[in-house]
Amino acid sequence: MSAQSFRSITAEPPIINQTAVTATTETILWNVSQYTPIAANDARPGKIWEVTAGGIMSFASTGTLTITPRFGLTVAAGISMGPNVVAVTTPGATTAHPWTLKFTCVCRSVGLPGVNSTVTGTGYFITGTPGAAGAAVAVSFGGTVANVDVSIPTGICIGWTLSVAGTITPMYAFIEALN
Repeated sequence: MSAQSFRSITAEPPIINQTAVTATTETILWNVSQYTPIAANDARPGKIWEVTAGGIMSFASTGTLTITPRFGLTVAAGISMGPNVVAVTTPGATTAHPWTLKFTCVCRSVGLPGVNSTVTGTGYFITGTPGAAGAAVAVSFGGTVANVDVSIPTGICIGWTLSVAGTITPMYAFIEALN
């Protein structure tokens, strides 16, 4: 008989919209240590975390979008788990367009302190114009095994890069431990 386990939210989601991201360079979508943290020494082989987020975005014209999942507290210090193949944002100009993101991360091995442990993960980002046929964009990302340090407080960071003028406003983001 397998052990019973319960999903648990590691940190409460925000109760207000987060600051809109307007940069055309890779920028994190939320405060990782507040909304998607992973405690020091929480990892073990087979441990699974799932990040869920959503909100609205607006952009002035058709461009390209890259979503990059990272293991770490910031873009600069986070270790990439594989960006998506660049997607085209459609249908061009849009305002207050809804989006949803889901990312699952699995710990493969735990080593000595330092970047001696491994994690991998995959996820998806979906957006579309409600009621408009053929106006949806679905992007999968991740798939790279990353060497990380799980002996320190860390988290799952999602980087956003949009090639045209626009904004993304996360309305919620949270992380769950699935086992």
